[in-house]
Amino acid sequence: MPKKPLILCVEDDWNGLEGRKVLLEEIGCRVLASTSGVEALHLFASYAIDLVLLEYHMPEMRGDAMAACMKASHPEIPIVLLSGDDELPESVLELVDVFVSKSESPANLLLIVEHLLDLHFLFTPIDDLIGGRQKYTV
Repeated sequence: MPKKPLILCVEDDWNGLEGRKVLLEEIGCRVLASTSGVEALHLFASYAIDLVLLEYHMPEMRGDAMAACMKASHPEIPIVLLSGDDELPESVLELVDVFVSKSESPANLLLIVEHLLDLHFLFTPIDDLIGGRQKYTV
């Protein structure tokens, strides 16, 4: 990957959020963490996010609503939807790039994240890679 990827993690459970943050930082990612859907949308609009890990069940705004807003402005940014549910409606799954069960192992989650980041950087215009889309740095 050409730069340290910036991942936005959104989860209402602080322990789960902190665990994912540490896991992603161990593989060299920079991480923005949010326990609020409104804050997550603000962060998404303010930073050059490379990938989003998004919890489906959030108290103020479900993950599918956040994903729809994010994809409307930046459809090229991969979104991974996480849920403890075994199945989600097709209309929800169409809004994201990948659905991952929260029961999935951390190792498999990392494989999915790395694969999506590789694809994202492969198809990202060169101007975006050298800072053209970045508004703030972390």
